[in-house]
Amino acid sequence: MEKIMTIGSLLRKFRLNKEKTQREWIGNIVSPSYYSKVEKDIHRISAEDLISLLNYNSVSLIDFFGELNSSKQSQYNQERELMAVINEAYYRNSKNELIKLKDFVDKSDLPNKEADLLYLDAYIADISNEDLDDREKKTLKDKIFSRPNFDKSKLVLYCNFMMFYDLESNMLITRRIIKQFQGSNDVKTLEMILSVIGNLLIQCIEENEYDATNFLIIAADQIYTKPELFFYKNVILLLKNMIEYHYEAEDKYLDICRIAIKNFSLLGMPEYGKELERFFKKHNS
Repeated sequence: MEKIMTIGSLLRKFRLNKEKTQREWIGNIVSPSYYSKVEKDIHRISAEDLISLLNYNSVSLIDFFGELNSSKQSQYNQERELMAVINEAYYRNSKNELIKLKDFVDKSDLPNKEADLLYLDAYIADISNEDLDDREKKTLKDKIFSRPNFDKSKLVLYCNFMMFYDLESNMLITRRIIKQFQGSNDVKTLEMILSVIGNLLIQCIEENEYDATNFLIIAADQIYTKPELFFYKNVILLLKNMIEYHYEAEDKYLDICRIAIKNFSLLGMPEYGKELERFFKKHNS
C-alpha cells in the first residue's frame, strides 16, 4: 500500500532533496524544536509559515501540493491545506500566486475542484477590482453556505464576500457564526468574527438600520482584546461610537471616533485611516 504523504513528510522530502539540515531549511521562520515535530506530524504548521518556508527554499507551491498523493484521506488534507494557502495568498494580495494555484487546481482531481475554482475566481476578481456576474455570485453564495456549519476557510470566504448578501441575510448568518464559535480562543477565528461584525456594522450604518446593531456590539465587546485583535477592535470602537452618536448627539462620542481614526495613522496605516475618516464624515455630516 502506498504511504499517505502528509505535509510534514513532504516538507522532509523536499528538504532532503535540497540537501539541507533542518536549521538550514527553516532559517528564522520557526523554531528548530517546533519544526522537528512538524516533520514528524506531531505539530501542524500554519499556512503562513508553510508559504514562508517554501519561498525561503525556492520551492514552488504548485510543485509542493502536486506531490500529495491522491488517496481519499490525503485529498482531504490537500484540500484543507490548499484552502489555507489560497487564503494566505489572497491576504498578501498575490494575484500571480492565486493564478498559479488556479492552474494547479484546474489540472487536479480534487473532490471539490469546481468550488475551489469558483473561490479562486472570486479572490482574483476582488484583487483585480473586477466584479463577478450575477450567476457567479449566486453560485458562490450557494457553495459557501450549503452546509450547516462554518469552518475557518468558509468563515474567511464569508468575511470577504458578505457584501453579496442583503442585510437581513447577513444578520442571520452572523448570528449563526457567533453562536457556533462562542467561547473560541483561537485568535485567527476571533479575527474573522470581529471582521464579520465590523463589516455588518458598516452595512447597518450605510442602510440606516441602527436598531439592528445592539446584538453585534455586545458580541464584539464579549471578545477579550488581545494585541493581535487590536486592529479589529479599533475599527469596531469607531463604529460603536458612531452608532452611540446617532442616538445621543454628544461630542464625547465624536472625540472617541477621531481617536480611533488617528490610531491607524499613528500605527503606520494612514491610507486606511483616511478611508475610515471619509466614511465617518459621510455618515456624521
